Amino acid sequence: MHGVTVMNRHAVDNPILRERYRIRILELDFGQKFEDLGKVTMWKLFRMFLFSFRLLFALISLRPQIVYFTIVPTGKIFYRDAVFGMLVKLFNNKIIFHLHGKGIREDAQKSGFKKWLYRKLFKGSNVICLSNLLKQDIADVHTGAIYVLPNGIANKYNGQMILKDEQPTILYLSNLLKNKGIQVFLNSLLKLHEKHIPFRAKIVGEAYDLSYQEAKDFAEANGLNGLIEIPGPKFGLEKDLILGQSDIFVLPSFNECFPLSILEAMQAGLPVVSTNVGGIPDMIEHGKQGLLSRPNDVDDLTEKIQQLLENATLRKCLGENARHKFENCYTIEIFNHGLAGIFEEINRQ
Repeated sequence: MHGVTVMNRHAVDNPILRERYRIRILELDFGQKFEDLGKVTMWKLFRMFLFSFRLLFALISLRPQIVYFTIVPTGKIFYRDAVFGMLVKLFNNKIIFHLHGKGIREDAQKSGFKKWLYRKLFKGSNVICLSNLLKQDIADVHTGAIYVLPNGIANKYNGQMILKDEQPTILYLSNLLKNKGIQVFLNSLLKLHEKHIPFRAKIVGEAYDLSYQEAKDFAEANGLNGLIEIPGPKFGLEKDLILGQSDIFVLPSFNECFPLSILEAMQAGLPVVSTNVGGIPDMIEHGKQGLLSRPNDVDDLTEKIQQLLENATLRKCLGENARHKFENCYTIEIFNHGLAGIFEEINRQ
């Protein structure tokens, strides 16, 4: 399940909002599979046409005080969401756009039309960004209110420590996508092995750009068999157990906003090695909750992982800091109160 889907569900299930407001939900679901995202088909266009009538009927019949809309800010899907957003604005509703993606600034710089469309859509609206760094992405096309609300997840930690092996385990918990840095990660493991640094690694996620067989072939060709485990995607208790058995979390993405997998790692008390992109530097302060490397830089990533593999005291310190920051900033309760507070402030305007 994608992070935006998880956070949409949290927003819908927010007990504070449900107590204070009567909520009507119109679900947008035009692409059922990951590989369908961004594709335009006749079936999707037909469903978009039908959804437009459902939206108009809801706006006319319910006359909502606030419309909360998680839009896709870039790509072809943005144009669909812009149509729906403009329909809402026709009725002078208070509208909240919750941005779980980025790329607005880059798209606006490339296309004058798109810059105009962004400005038209966001004019007079309220926008929620996931971190202070991500506010920069919309600064050129929106002059109104921008709220910052980090994602949050349920706190599952029960205070019990899982017995771990003496040999540190590195965890990659994400889909096997090139832009998630899976190939950089594998090459980094190879360099660590060539330096004779002991480790174990687990790659947990769905195969996409890179197949399981390709990952296993890489391990076999480079003498990494027995060091890398690829169990596929894991969910619920199985995923929690893997997090608890790990020592270092690595997500070397090229492009991110505010990944939930990092929150899961922080919750489990793991030091995080990631990249200085998107909102990640707001989540992980370099040297405090983890270490940040340059994206698509195998040597830099290897160096950061090596620091943690060779220094158990540093691993423990950064992991404890990550856990504390999670408790203070990123629980679902903090998210629920934050979102409800934004709604209340906008409703009073």
